[in-house]
Amino acid sequence: MIAVNQNAHVFLSGRLNSLPDFLHSIEIENICFDSREVQKGDCYISLPSVTSNETLYIEQAVLSGAKLVICSDSIEQKITDSTLKVHDVMEFSGSLLHKEFGSVTQTMAVVGITGTNGKSSICYYLAQVLEALNTPSAVMGTLGYGKWNNLKFSGMTTLPLEKLHTVLKELSADNQLTAMEVSSHGLEQNRLAGIKFETAIFSNLTRDHLDYHGTMEAYGNEKAKLFVWNDLTTAIVNLDDAFSKRLLNITTAKKLITYGTSEESHVRFKINSVNEKGMEVMFFWEEQRQAIQLPLYGEFNAYNVAAVLAYGLSKQFKFSDILKTFSILQPVLGRMQQVIGSSNDPLVLVDYAHTPDALEQVLTSIKHHAKGNIILVIGCGGDRDKGKRPLMGSIAVNNATHVIFTSDNPRKESAEKICDDMTQNLLAVYEVELDREQAIKKAITKAMPNDMVVIAGKGHEDYQEINGQRHYFSDAAVAKSALHMESLV
Repeated sequence: MIAVNQNAHVFLSGRLNSLPDFLHSIEIENICFDSREVQKGDCYISLPSVTSNETLYIEQAVLSGAKLVICSDSIEQKITDSTLKVHDVMEFSGSLLHKEFGSVTQTMAVVGITGTNGKSSICYYLAQVLEALNTPSAVMGTLGYGKWNNLKFSGMTTLPLEKLHTVLKELSADNQLTAMEVSSHGLEQNRLAGIKFETAIFSNLTRDHLDYHGTMEAYGNEKAKLFVWNDLTTAIVNLDDAFSKRLLNITTAKKLITYGTSEESHVRFKINSVNEKGMEVMFFWEEQRQAIQLPLYGEFNAYNVAAVLAYGLSKQFKFSDILKTFSILQPVLGRMQQVIGSSNDPLVLVDYAHTPDALEQVLTSIKHHAKGNIILVIGCGGDRDKGKRPLMGSIAVNNATHVIFTSDNPRKESAEKICDDMTQNLLAVYEVELDREQAIKKAITKAMPNDMVVIAGKGHEDYQEINGQRHYFSDAAVAKSALHMESLV
């Protein structure tokens, strides 16, 4: 809600062209984007709804006393005579919020990170590194917003338009930069309207969200939008990903930095060795090179850290100063998160891997760190892309020693049917335990001290969604309890 207390025509002058005369007679108290907040004398701006309930919300706002309704010109029905239709209501609203909240993204840098996998990790590593380099920074994404180690839960990767601008204003009080995960849904729905991105970072493009976008081409088209953003200063792109070619061809950024293992990358890395504590990675930039011990697992994390290095270099931080901060990096909650037991317990890792590519990356990376067997607990979400289920089942049995298929968030589907979809045509030996808690306990009980247990698919989530109801459930908490019980045996 934005306080206005002004004549509607005066307020909207300069914001819209060809204002109708009826606005001269309307005085508005506030501008509301939520019909439930509307009170007598307010202006209600109706934003597009994924449920297409705009007309219903307008009716509610009018009944609550809205003096003026601003909506998209795609809405044919006119519920009140005091209706102003605009061509792009999201762009109009984003511009309005940007100005009314003090144009905070012109004074606080906003870095947008997009791609299928790695968005959260790049955000969190970037914030940690910049904080260590005396640049107060915040994050915004799947796990919430705020300082990386003190988040406020939001429940969405990309917030609704008004909430997004409100949060950025809040973060600008104490931070010079916000690292923001940018989802394909948010881009497609134009929920980022009015935001000025200083830098766009691309991680990778692999299969995900096809239940929403339909095709990989449509999915990629949405991701690409971030790289042609108005006034974009810098684009940082993973050169090893095939989609990078398109981004490099279309980006309007003034500065371009690539990263990866390719010799052509501006920022290059090479993994020298791996061990149970992480990996030694050599980084290259121009004529400089330096090896650093990363307390992280997996080649994909080396990619994530290389993206952060590229950003730091784009801001003129010294190569050696940036690398010094890498030794203290902490993994993101639910991303290769260690669940610590006793010295005789197996290493247990909880990871959000819920796409074929992410699961394969996790398992192939773990192979290099594991001294013993890899025991995997995995499921797939219900009411989502069904085509990925057999792919994930095949990846699971081909890369883990023993696999226990279980429920994830079945939502309104049968967990048994989802597991059947995952295991169709599999010739390998595997186990099915539909109770996720029991599946985790079985995996830990089966594991020897040198083994690794990987619990994949839910990561940071602390719930299971079953038949439309969310029930508290934490993979990490269940694993910790199971390790404790094992130590008592």
